[in-house]
Amino acid sequence: MAAGASGPTMTFGRKKKTRSIWDDPDATEVIDIPLEQLHPNPFNPRLVYRDEDIDELTESIKAEGGVLQDLSVAEVELFLEYWRARLAETQPDKLEELEEKLGSVPAGDYVTLIGHNRKLALERAGADTAPCKVTNSKIPRARLLGLPENMRRIPLNPIEEALGYQGALDDGMLQAEVAAQTGCKQPHISRRIKLLKLPAEVQKAVMDGLAVSEAETLLDRLPTPEQQLQAWLVMKEEGIKAAFAAAKVLAPSAPATSAAKPTTKTKPTSARPVPQQQKRSPEEAPEGSPEAAAHTGETKPGNSGGEASNEQIEQTSPETKRSPGAEAAELRAQACRTILELGVPSNPRETLRLLAPALLAAPDKTARETAHEWLRSTAKPIGPDVTSPEKYFAQVSASGDAKLTAHVALAVALAVAEQRAADDSRPWDAQDRDYVAHLKAAVNYQPTDWELDRLDGK
Repeated sequence: MAAGASGPTMTFGRKKKTRSIWDDPDATEVIDIPLEQLHPNPFNPRLVYRDEDIDELTESIKAEGGVLQDLSVAEVELFLEYWRARLAETQPDKLEELEEKLGSVPAGDYVTLIGHNRKLALERAGADTAPCKVTNSKIPRARLLGLPENMRRIPLNPIEEALGYQGALDDGMLQAEVAAQTGCKQPHISRRIKLLKLPAEVQKAVMDGLAVSEAETLLDRLPTPEQQLQAWLVMKEEGIKAAFAAAKVLAPSAPATSAAKPTTKTKPTSARPVPQQQKRSPEEAPEGSPEAAAHTGETKPGNSGGEASNEQIEQTSPETKRSPGAEAAELRAQACRTILELGVPSNPRETLRLLAPALLAAPDKTARETAHEWLRSTAKPIGPDVTSPEKYFAQVSASGDAKLTAHVALAVALAVAEQRAADDSRPWDAQDRDYVAHLKAAVNYQPTDWELDRLDGK
């Protein structure tokens, strides 16, 4: 394959109708190709080019007097010939996209297989040409070529990375082969590809900075794209984490822990039953009593119609306003139920950190009963359908189900921690702070002012 050494008007690689990508060896010499003749690889997984990244590369090019590595390109005509035939057999729906990107490109131009970022930076640096090597033999690997370079230089966002991996799999490669060529471990590749199952709006959020761990939580907890999108909208609206949003979607009627305190429902005073010994007929009532007054038609000053005065209602009604500590305890219990609905943390260290204090404290009957109640009151009860805590824990122990056992053990650990935190007679210590920190991390629990004072040692 003849080629000139330099110059923007060179006619490298004149095509013949009988040529294929295998006819000639790749060029060994570097040639300068005009930038306007270089077109992006249509299979490049990168969707977003950040100005600051290109500017940084531009400054490097200016400082070095040029690019340090040549671009790898392929002839457009051969590229289209190969991929039109391949996509027609494997992915005919992708042909239109290929034609849209390259169909009207002059036959004498080139596809940039590796180095499009450098091409953009050269344009900003004021260059007219780019040093290139023509590597037509790489055309069949056009989907995968950009991955290693993009990950080394300007990292791809997780969705771009996933698209690159998926493209390689669509070409018939195995995940193990992709792992070998990119230097990434196979589980990482599998997790990235799984992100493509998310709704488009959530994928865009990942590209814009949503943590992959949060996106993975939506995938793990919610089985349908509709639920995943609903949870993402809840996350945006309420500023909560994916785990908590997923729990709200799965159990919308269940109480949820959020920054706002839930409305406390109390029974009306009139619903309180009057103790039997206080029920007396007007004839039996002592003189001056409310019953006697009602019988005779007498009323106290300021009261009419025989109704009890506000003062009397306040004196006889139960205490309807709970203490700040009791309100906080209820909120924490709600958070614990939500955690149990979501399952055991995937991090073994985190699970052990939660379980260890409970094991050392030797959970008493009350803590086990609390854990049993939480497990049975979730949206979908966890473990055997047994009302007796003793029989429940006995069946769990005998089941041999490691996942269930870990789940129940987590419930007991949370119950032990809550039992300590609910004890107003003692100041909170490091263990209590760890407990509240876990609630915050797991379901975005927001401590009340009373709890914040306790956390500060007040």
